[in-house]
Amino acid sequence: HDTKAALVVQPGGRLIADGRRDAPIVFTSQLPEGQRKPGDWGGIILLGNAPTNLRDAVGAPLHGSVEGLTHGGKYGGTDPDDDSGILRFVRIEYSGTQIAPNNEINGLTLAGVGRKTVLDHILVRHTADDCFEFFGGTVNGKHLVCQRNGDDGFDWDYGYTGKLQFLIVQEDP
Repeated sequence: HDTKAALVVQPGGRLIADGRRDAPIVFTSQLPEGQRKPGDWGGIILLGNAPTNLRDAVGAPLHGSVEGLTHGGKYGGTDPDDDSGILRFVRIEYSGTQIAPNNEINGLTLAGVGRKTVLDHILVRHTADDCFEFFGGTVNGKHLVCQRNGDDGFDWDYGYTGKLQFLIVQEDP
């Protein structure tokens, strides 16, 4: 059966998508303009080594797991300065697909991503799920825009402790 693509960066890996104001990097559907729709492809998942608040029965840190991925999917750790790359002047559109029951890929998923990662001027639009979801981590971000989201504009879980500035959500009218 058909599967939908997603870009997954495992802990220790880095995604460098460093666009410019006049030449943004666009992650989009493979379908021609006019035929694109939310959920055409998965989205971007960055998995880092920054702390989360996931703990075992005695309080020791646990790694989180993105269920539904067939390889990898673990995230979290003890490095608040984790560097998962650069996303600057980036547009993510027509994303958001289900990878397991009650487990969807967001436009941009940041799981255990640390503060040495750069997030600046990112637009997520026409996604079938959340635009931005943070699972723990310490990543900072600014100028994050969500347009026509299928679920939450911004979602935080597992003890996110970064700083965010200039967040905008424009829902489907």
